[in-house]
Amino acid sequence: MTLNGMNKHYVFALFFSFLVGCGGNGGGEQANSNLANNNNTADQSSHSGQDNANNNSQTDNSDSDQGEPDADNDDSDGPTQVDDTFSSPERVSRFVQQATFGVTPQQIVNLHGTSASEWFKNQLALPASLVLPAVVAAAPNDPDDEFNLFHIEQTSLAFWRNSIAGEDQLRQRMAFALSELLVVSNAGGEVLTDIPEAVAAYQDLLITNAFGNYRTLLELITYSPAMGHYLTYMGNEKGNEQTGRMPDENYARELLQLFTLGVVALNHDGTVVQNTEGDIVELYDNSDITGLARVFTGLNLNEDDPEELINTRFTMPMQIFPESHSEKEKTFLGNTIAPGTDAQASITQALDHIFNHANLAPFVTKQLIQRLVTSNPSADYVSRTVAAFETGRYTLPDGTSVGQQQRGDLAATLAAILFDQEARQLAPTTGGKVREPILRFTHWARAFNVENIEPKYISQLWETGASAALGQHPYRSPSVFNYFRPGYKAPGTASAQLGLVAPELQIMNASSIPGYINFMTYFVMGQQQEADIDELKEEFDEIGVDFDFQKALQSFKPNYQALLDIAQTPDKLVDYLDLLLCANQMSTQTKANIRAALSQIPSDEEDGYLPRVHLAILMVMSSPDYLVQK
Repeated sequence: MTLNGMNKHYVFALFFSFLVGCGGNGGGEQANSNLANNNNTADQSSHSGQDNANNNSQTDNSDSDQGEPDADNDDSDGPTQVDDTFSSPERVSRFVQQATFGVTPQQIVNLHGTSASEWFKNQLALPASLVLPAVVAAAPNDPDDEFNLFHIEQTSLAFWRNSIAGEDQLRQRMAFALSELLVVSNAGGEVLTDIPEAVAAYQDLLITNAFGNYRTLLELITYSPAMGHYLTYMGNEKGNEQTGRMPDENYARELLQLFTLGVVALNHDGTVVQNTEGDIVELYDNSDITGLARVFTGLNLNEDDPEELINTRFTMPMQIFPESHSEKEKTFLGNTIAPGTDAQASITQALDHIFNHANLAPFVTKQLIQRLVTSNPSADYVSRTVAAFETGRYTLPDGTSVGQQQRGDLAATLAAILFDQEARQLAPTTGGKVREPILRFTHWARAFNVENIEPKYISQLWETGASAALGQHPYRSPSVFNYFRPGYKAPGTASAQLGLVAPELQIMNASSIPGYINFMTYFVMGQQQEADIDELKEEFDEIGVDFDFQKALQSFKPNYQALLDIAQTPDKLVDYLDLLLCANQMSTQTKANIRAALSQIPSDEEDGYLPRVHLAILMVMSSPDYLVQK
């Protein structure tokens, strides 16, 4: 039987895999020794360091750009405790899946028995993989050239390269999490699409400052042309009583509602504040928005060099035009900026006041926990992470610390999220999160060591937002509310009945589920390597992409040799994938069903056990046990 002749087997088996119910943790089978030579059952004990909520002290905050965090602070004597976060292969697999765009077989082997604290600090020190250089390099020689799709798509192509092959995985993953909180999107098909440098510069802003300070980020995004255009305050004029013109309120509203505070008062642990009558306490009303909107008047594209290309000016911080800025009194959230205060001072005072609001730390940190670890963190988990955010310091399991000891430190916050006892322990009923489609694809690419990461040759990666594909595309959320809301509860589901949120389910439906499987089938089965070269060449000639026959066919070529070595034995094949993809959390029933299906796939005369390997990967990656990252 040839590879193409296997299609009907895949269709049946994948349908069968969707009938597999979610189970508990793995059934205890050992993973293949080729991947992990010392695979014990998962060690669920907590080694998150110390109670960081108690041993940190509050320090004064500075609004200056703090740069990269000091990974060691005053701990010059080195580690003082044993860090056994990576004490087993499955613990390595699980941690790295939370902290990066996907674990690799080499990481499971090489990190087992080493210090996760050292890995974390080493990741903080790695240089950033950026997006803008690729966009600039692909710009047409003549800026007056017509619409150039290849240039426009560079923001996406650079994202795929960095997320899959970038050494700075922790930075890239944190930047992506921040991008789903501080949302800018080029999905609209207008200025932010036509000028890709704008969103590329915004991506780099998040990447460069992923370990910096949240107060610094708030300032940078406020002056960002991408944000200014996206939320319509670029060119925002002061009010005019005679004409009835009012300052644009869009950014003021979303800055409070989505980027910093939310809409209701929160306790330190992220729970909602209630008054003595049991009612939810709202933070502000429209008068606060009106007052804050005056702050963000007078910003527009930089005109220091009027001859500079508009694409370049979209990469520079917006400029203040004093004549357009409102110098009226600006009152919001119990704070008043005096009349006559200029734009820069007004913005600084406003951001300082918002940044120091009690709601900011629980609102921001809880969403970062949701993006990285679990959709429903406990109040204690949120509280411990808030303590790291507010003190700007976190003690790692080896006794050293990270953070600049200033409120809003993102390195300390990220460490608190990943090393917390709740992140490192399994909570089978309420813990974990649905994997975002983007993260499933990058995980596959990293798990199977794809070669020749040349996304420009694969048109499927130029737009993955359709429900017939991944249903999600990087930096192309449909609105400022992201792809999904943090408080989304899927109607009619068991999780909703338990009061649990499942944000990622908001983009899953009857079309996106088979769409994801079809999308992954193309890559898992290596269909790019079997593509019709003439059709590919014609397609890319139309959009002006230099075509390299060899690179096109070899792009995103997976390496399945380790799986082929064990594919004769379904038990070993399933155990290998369980560790690599699910951190040994597949249920006994799921594993049994997949093994039974694989045993029906014989060795092929032409392809050997490759069809079995393809089916195994697709069944695991479409199973509920994988789709829910615990």
